[in-house]
Amino acid sequence: MIYPPAEARFQLGRTRLAEGVAREALACFKEAIELERTHSLDSGPGQGRYHSFYGLCLCITRTSTRDALQECRAGASLDPIDPDVWWNLGKVALHLNRRGEAYRAWRRGLELDPAHDGMRHHMDELGHRRQPVLSFVPRRHPLNVALGQVRARLGQPVGGRPVHDHRRAAGAR
Repeated sequence: MIYPPAEARFQLGRTRLAEGVAREALACFKEAIELERTHSLDSGPGQGRYHSFYGLCLCITRTSTRDALQECRAGASLDPIDPDVWWNLGKVALHLNRRGEAYRAWRRGLELDPAHDGMRHHMDELGHRRQPVLSFVPRRHPLNVALGQVRARLGQPVGGRPVHDHRRAAGAR
């Protein structure tokens, strides 16, 4: 059950974040977590949102990026049906150059809310990975990395067939 004073601090934090005052939002989210923790008997869905937005603000304010990712992950595990917790997790993961984790978080969030404009926009910016050149070798194997770089420079697969890259085509117009 959500503790009303904690929810009020959370909503104030969302307002401050929307206004661009991330440090004040960070304090509000931290207070919401502490209020919920001390006054609630269980860890309900409110706590997931609180942790998620607290983690996002930790990242935005550059207070602690390692803790930011942990808080967002905690938010996603506490409230896995809220698309916003997945959106926040993806944003923090991408900031830490964890593209795979960001992609998985946004894909999960879009399963919950296919119309979520923020995640759809971020997924489009992230792009889609091509298949590895050598499918029988791990993606990070040096041969796959080198051949993938050659393929990207040439704009075609190693076999010689041209590839239509939608991102390049859109940028060339």
